[in-house]
Amino acid sequence: MTIHTVTLEVTANVPKKVLFALLSDHAKLGRFFNAQYTLVRSGKPEENGIGAIREVIHGPFTYQEQVIDYKENEHIHYQIIHGAPVNEHGGWIKFTSINATQSQIHYHITFSPKIKGTGWLLKYQIQHFLKQALNNLIQHSEDVWQSTPTVTPYSHTTHEQDAISTKTRAK
Repeated sequence: MTIHTVTLEVTANVPKKVLFALLSDHAKLGRFFNAQYTLVRSGKPEENGIGAIREVIHGPFTYQEQVIDYKENEHIHYQIIHGAPVNEHGGWIKFTSINATQSQIHYHITFSPKIKGTGWLLKYQIQHFLKQALNNLIQHSEDVWQSTPTVTPYSHTTHEQDAISTKTRAK
C-alpha cells in the first residue's frame, strides 16, 4: 500500500518545555484532541516515556498508541499498535526552541491505509484532527503561560519607581 504523510509545524509563544509537558501527558491529551485518552501502561523510567501505551477513543475507532522513543523536552515518537484503520502508522513530534519564550512543534505522521483507495480521505481527516488539536494546544499553553506570574528580583527603588514599573509590567 501507498505510504501517506502529514507534516505540520506550529509556533507558540511559550518555552518548549511547556509544550512537551502538555503533549507528553497522555491522560490529559483529550483537552486538545477531540478524543478520549487513557494511559493503559506506564513507560519506564518516566510514566509517559518509552513503552507507555495509551488508548484513544476517537469517533467509532478505539486504538492504542505506544511511545517508542522519548527524550524529555526534545521529542516523542509513537506508533499505533492496535485497532486503527491504518497500517504502519508512526508519529514523530519534535520540539525546538526559537528563543527563551518561543518554540516550535514539528509534527510528522506516516501511515498506509488498511483499505486501498482510502488514503486521501484518512490523510485529510488526520490533518484536520491534528491542526485543530495543535491550535487548541497553542491557545491553552499561551493562556496558561501568560497568566503565570513572574517573580522579579528585589532591588532598592523608591515607591514612585515601584509604581511606575508596576504600571509598565501590567500593559
